[in-house]
Amino acid sequence: MDLNMRFDDKGKFFTERVAKDTLPALIRTADQVIIGHVYVRPDRRVKDDLSEDTSRFLPVTDARVYNAADEKLLYHSSFLLVAYDHIIMISPLAALVDVRPVPWNEPAIEEAE
Repeated sequence: MDLNMRFDDKGKFFTERVAKDTLPALIRTADQVIIGHVYVRPDRRVKDDLSEDTSRFLPVTDARVYNAADEKLLYHSSFLLVAYDHIIMISPLAALVDVRPVPWNEPAIEEAE
């Protein structure tokens, strides 16, 4: 028996692990555009998870960080935390309409080689 497992009065068990889906997203801060994967619980909106999260940081994996002014790639990170206070906008990439060419719609440098 797992010692991290808890049971409620009705016998339902709880673990520290929460199932989440990967969501490719665009995160806009005051001076950066971050393209990466965020994680949300199945059948939940990003807004719901952000509103209920008390950590105040959004984990992002496979993040490409661009300068918002000139849209040049600043760096790539396998993992970073974005403070909620710095997020101006967040959107699933699939929900964005292509209005003009942007560098984050192109394959990453590592993928192109």
